[in-house]
Amino acid sequence: MAASVKMSSKHQIVVPREAREALGLRPGDRLLVTVAGDVIEMRVQPSDVVASLEGILADPAGARGGLWPEVSGE
Repeated sequence: MAASVKMSSKHQIVVPREAREALGLRPGDRLLVTVAGDVIEMRVQPSDVVASLEGILADPAGARGGLWPEVSGE
């Protein structure tokens, strides 16, 4: 899907209805905006960023609860 949008005098844009419906966006949802060169990319930001990152730094020592060898100096 591609759509053209116009920036307002307050530098605001409207996400087209087709995009909102396809992504299930609701008022208050957040979008993550990144810029690379002349490309602007918007991605849906999870509502609970902490929950979405849960487990990403899982303890490789498992049940031992110890530090990684490179951190503990082993």
